[in-house]
Amino acid sequence: MLRIILFITFVLSSSTTFAFEHIIPGEWGDGNFYTLRSSSLPISTSKEGDMKHRIMDEFAVWKGTRYLWGGDSHSGIDCSAFTRRVIKTVSHLNLPRTAAEQSHMGYLIQQEQLKPGDLVFFMTKPNVRHVGVFVGNDQFIHASSSHGVMISHLSGNYWQEHFLTARRMKPVREFS
Repeated sequence: MLRIILFITFVLSSSTTFAFEHIIPGEWGDGNFYTLRSSSLPISTSKEGDMKHRIMDEFAVWKGTRYLWGGDSHSGIDCSAFTRRVIKTVSHLNLPRTAAEQSHMGYLIQQEQLKPGDLVFFMTKPNVRHVGVFVGNDQFIHASSSHGVMISHLSGNYWQEHFLTARRMKPVREFS
């Protein structure tokens, strides 16, 4: 009978590697000789990495969806409906319908403190707010009125000139 034994070792340090070793049957007399093989795969061990992955999975579902003011479906969606759907899917939190209402949820954070899943708000015209979901690396996803659901750089001149605030939603519960 052929058996493969799998040993898993997690390397939890500043590196994000996952090491595993497995024993495979070799040839030696009665066939009970085994050889050891090792491999490593990159993985994310952080909550932030996991959150970014879940957000980007949700982004892939919506990418390119056209902007429609008041829209809330794949045939057209506005910015606040998009953030509402993303946050509901990745964090299981219910957000209000409008960007103005969402901008009062959670708690205020500075741009330097942004983590994947935080909301970023902009004042694009007098009394017109825009919202997106920060994904890390200076990027956020949003439903743009001119390009639909897309990724933009927070450090871009337009976004910095119109930046209003950033908010972190309070999680239902955190896992350790």
